This record gives sequence, C-alpha cells and structure tokens, in this order.
Amino acid sequence: MIPVEKLQQILDESTSSGKECGLQLVIYQHGRLAADLVSGWTDNTRSRKVTAETLFPIFSSGKAVMTIAFHKLKEEFGFDYSEKVVDYWPEFTGSGKEKTEIRHILSHRTGLHFLPGVPDTSPLVADWELMCKNLCAAKPKWEPGTNCGYQGLTFAWLVGELAYRISGIPFKEYITDRILRPLGLEKDFFFGITDDAASRLVQLDDTAFNGAYTWTKAVFVQETFRKAFFPSANGIATAGAAARIFNALYHGPAPLLRPETIDNATQLLRHPEDPIRPGSWEKFGLGFALPNWETNGNDIFGHGGAAGSELFYCRSLDLVLCFVKNRPLPSHPLHPVRDRISEALGLPTRFW
Repeated sequence: MIPVEKLQQILDESTSSGKECGLQLVIYQHGRLAADLVSGWTDNTRSRKVTAETLFPIFSSGKAVMTIAFHKLKEEFGFDYSEKVVDYWPEFTGSGKEKTEIRHILSHRTGLHFLPGVPDTSPLVADWELMCKNLCAAKPKWEPGTNCGYQGLTFAWLVGELAYRISGIPFKEYITDRILRPLGLEKDFFFGITDDAASRLVQLDDTAFNGAYTWTKAVFVQETFRKAFFPSANGIATAGAAARIFNALYHGPAPLLRPETIDNATQLLRHPEDPIRPGSWEKFGLGFALPNWETNGNDIFGHGGAAGSELFYCRSLDLVLCFVKNRPLPSHPLHPVRDRISEALGLPTRFW
C-alpha cells in the first residue's frame, strides 16, 4: 500500500519550510495510478499554486524517454547494438570514431561527452545540424568503448541523429508518433515546448544559490533552449505524463517495449578496465541509468535530472515513480526530499 497521506505530508513540509518551491509526485503500482500529489508554488514569488497540470523542466530525466524511443526503433527496424555507427552515419568517422558501436553511444562510452565547438549555455545548441557536424569533426577523449563519460548534452545528437539515419524518420517525429500521441500526451510532455503550453510552465527558484551563476538557470531562461529539440536536457512535462510513459513499458493494452528488450537494456555495460569509481552515479545499461547497481543491480532503472527530477521503474515493487521540482540545490545530486520519499516507500535512496 502506497502511504499517500505520508507522502503528501513530506511534500507539504518541504514547500512550507522553504526548502522546496514547487513539487509534483506521481506513482503507479501494478499498472494503476497510486498517487498523484502536488505541493507548493510555480515560482519564488509564491503567488501561484502548482497543480497536476503544471509543467516542470525534467532536464536529463528525458534521456529515459529518449532511450525508450530508441529501443522501440530497434524493435521496429531490427539493427544490432554491436553495429558500427558509421555504417548508418557515414560522416561519423575519423580520429577513431569509426570504432564506435551503437551500444557505446547508449552506455556513454564514446569519449564524446564534451560539448564540441560551442559553450554549454550557447543558443547554438539549438542548431541540430551544426551540433551533429561538430560531433563528426570532434576527436574522442579516449577510444570508444573503453571509459564511461556521461554524455550529458551530446546524448541528444548522438542518439537522435543515429535514430534518424537508421529509420529515415526525424527523432522528434518518431517520439511523438510512437510514444506521445498513442498515450495522448502531446500537450503534457515536450522536447521543445509550444507557445500554447508555455503559460503552464514553472519558473526555476534559484534562491539557494544566492545569485551565483548556475548552468540550469542560464539555459532554462533562454526561449531558444526551451523551444528547441534538445532531448538530452530540455524535457518539459508534468510528472503524470512522464510516469504514464514509464508505466506503459509493461502495462496497458500495448506495452511500449518487449520484456526481453528491457531486460537487455538494463544490464550494466562497463569496460572491465573501467571500474565504477566510489561515489559515482554514472552506471548505465543501454541508455538507462542504474543508480543502485552495487546494491540491487538493475532492480531500479530510469534517469535523474538537474534540479532534482527523477523518473524510474522498480521491478521488485512493479512501481513507477516520477518526481519533479523547480528549486535546484547546491547539493545536487543529493536532494533530501527525495530521500524522505524513498524512506516512506521502503525504497533505496538514489544518487543521480
């Protein structure tokens, strides 16, 4: 039984104390909605209440949805994860990149984890063709397939352009047609928010940083960033919409992926000579982050995001959880409210 009243109390205590600003928490268990909770405000003026329809930035938690779409594409088009990227994307060569396999992209082992050619707050990140061209010209930091380096921003183009080259379908269109539209979520989940939806979007409360520069705020305030197709970093959604996508992995009349696809995608992929560093959260299967690999393997898989969002599935409890918030903290990726939620649910804490 999900302790709904206890969870609401945790959220309300966090927002009323000022430790958090606005929060949404949605939980599905055994395929059914078990909790749909909100608390707090849409910005630091605390003048407008959060509702279930309020949109939040989920930042890198959107990578989990990208990953679902890519594996769905694999089921549809039948490529192999060990195939070379260059076989589909001929320009992706030189400086050792021709050794890159599809699985290296998904497991963050391309050596292309840095943003090539532009600052990470530049509006040029919205230029898809430019960023793909820059990646094709870049030299990996190490031989593809060896070390793991989190492709925080470059995951967008590495996965998205490869998906397009394999299928001939722009990746945004593929995500919309295969995931969002069938689930009726076109107005509640975005990689590039529309003008119609913008009035429902929270503002970030960065008061915890006392005016200091933060990447999260610097990119989020840019309209270009919010409207671009930049799926590794600019996901915007309600917690309910994101949770419904993950619930549809296993439940519903037409689950999004085959069970064997999910099983394969949630096995840790790591080079034997690149052990997991103590305290590192960077543990990946084929696209999914595995935050508790050392303690419970692939029982929990999904992805966390800047500002403290998270989206995951827990196998042992048949539970989906999406949590979103709009107050980034200097302690990121540690977020006390998430730990309190975990304790109430009997879940291990996550660090991502």
